[in-house]
Amino acid sequence: MKKLTMMIFLLAMVSMYSQGKIGAIKAGMFFPGACEGGFDLGIEYGLHIDTNLDVSVEMDWFKKDFEDKEIKDEYENVPGLTATDLRTLSETTIYDFPVLVMVTAKFPINFNYKWFATGGLGAEMLYASYTTFDDDDKSELAFDFNWRLGGGMIYNLGERSEVLAEVGYHYSKPSYEYEDDYAGTTYTFKREYDMSGIFGRMGVRFFFN
Repeated sequence: MKKLTMMIFLLAMVSMYSQGKIGAIKAGMFFPGACEGGFDLGIEYGLHIDTNLDVSVEMDWFKKDFEDKEIKDEYENVPGLTATDLRTLSETTIYDFPVLVMVTAKFPINFNYKWFATGGLGAEMLYASYTTFDDDDKSELAFDFNWRLGGGMIYNLGERSEVLAEVGYHYSKPSYEYEDDYAGTTYTFKREYDMSGIFGRMGVRFFFN
């Protein structure tokens, strides 16, 4: 798996120096298993091999903030209106950065519309930082290889531009190892974040030499 991913990356980087480049910006929602869904942004740069085939490198950015709270008390500050006091136990922020080599095949319907299918392999880095109620700040870096499959619809804006809508599935489980004492013995543990899930995005792709 690692050798195949590295070969694909090398082939993609060599192709970047050829004529017929593409670039794209995509935005939408991603729903990983590790947390609630949130905003996802992707940028793409690669080679336009021919009218119906693109090879590109894509990098995404996903951020999610969430808090763990407990109810301290409930009371009626105003008659008929109930208020709730909450205490924050912890605050967490995660940043996820997938990088993939993507191959996109297009299937024309008519002059303006095309279906497309896309898939890719790559690597992923996840950064998590959190603060507990006693102000104990911690951060973690996790890594993994990933893959993605998707498809959607393309509308040609002009000879060098198009808009697209896509849905797909992304698989990755970034992890890292750490040591901790348990019952007087030091063990090595593996912490894993399930960043696999479905996504939906819209974007614009443009072509240049």
